[in-house]
Amino acid sequence: TDEPSVEDADVKDKQVAQDGEKDISSSAKEEGKEGEQEEAKSGSKSSSSSSESEAEEEEEEEEEEKELMSDEEGDLHDEEGNVIPRPANTLPNRFHKMPNLVELHLGYYGKGNPLKTLPNSVYSLQHLKKLDASSCRLTEIPPEISKLTSLEELWLSGNFLSSLPKSIGDLKKLKSLWVNYNQLNGIPATLEFCESLEGIYAHGNQIEFLSTALCRIPKLKHLGVGRNRIKFLPKNMGELENLEEAWLNDNHIREVPHSLFELQSLKTLWMSNNQLTSLDKRVGKLSELSELSLSNNRLTTLPSSLANCTQLRVLQLDDNKLVALPKSLNNLAHLEELWLNGNAVKEIPEGLYMISNMRKPA
Repeated sequence: TDEPSVEDADVKDKQVAQDGEKDISSSAKEEGKEGEQEEAKSGSKSSSSSSESEAEEEEEEEEEEKELMSDEEGDLHDEEGNVIPRPANTLPNRFHKMPNLVELHLGYYGKGNPLKTLPNSVYSLQHLKKLDASSCRLTEIPPEISKLTSLEELWLSGNFLSSLPKSIGDLKKLKSLWVNYNQLNGIPATLEFCESLEGIYAHGNQIEFLSTALCRIPKLKHLGVGRNRIKFLPKNMGELENLEEAWLNDNHIREVPHSLFELQSLKTLWMSNNQLTSLDKRVGKLSELSELSLSNNRLTTLPSSLANCTQLRVLQLDDNKLVALPKSLNNLAHLEELWLNGNAVKEIPEGLYMISNMRKPA
């Protein structure tokens, strides 16, 4: 047999070497592809995990900020724990630390703090009897006001309130409610459940009518709803047996319900600047009436029964269309002030000149 030559061996070695290089390059390519795929997978995983972690971090930051906003101190803090100054229209939520507080004065007519809302902790003051938040630029009162179970006086005049919560009727000890010069379009009917309420002062709002429920407030003595848009009064006003003062001036009232003349405790009745064309003869039933203002209406005559109001001290009839006065007015022995300017009266009953209490011009 022929033995292989040296040249044949060299050729075989070259082929083996080439085949080995091919195998190495192909395996390297496969390994590179696998590595690229793994890197891509790991890259997508890392990017998704990083976005998820960022979202979680943002949520945590929001939650922390909410907690800071509602913490018991009511203060915001920066990253180093320093207190961030609060805006001028807020107060720290710390009133729960004064549980024995009886009076809280946050404002006065024209001198209030520029707040928009009251801190929630205010409504935790179980012993609070007087809350004055007049002229504080408040835009709403929350239902939580009913938690002030000891409250007797609530002063909210000079704000921007358009309504009051129905829950205000739960204030069983409330004696006086001051909401003058807001933007109220009504008074909650639930006030009839305020069994201790003696005074409602709601001058200078946008009230168009009064609920009949208000006439069932058992102890109401003072009703002030002047400078509103009221056209009609409740027919059941006679139910206000304890009413002593009624300020109904500067409205659009055209007639007075008959039941009003049944109010035997009424001492002051202000109905100036309305649209009255006549005065009912039942006015003589108001035996305790001390002040009667009918200025700037459209009255042409007066009933002679007005003389039965023998306790009258002030009688304002100016700026009407009167041409004469009843002679019976001579019986008004306690009269101190008589306003007749702006009429067409040509003669005054002689007896009026004899009233000794009549005030002389200054």
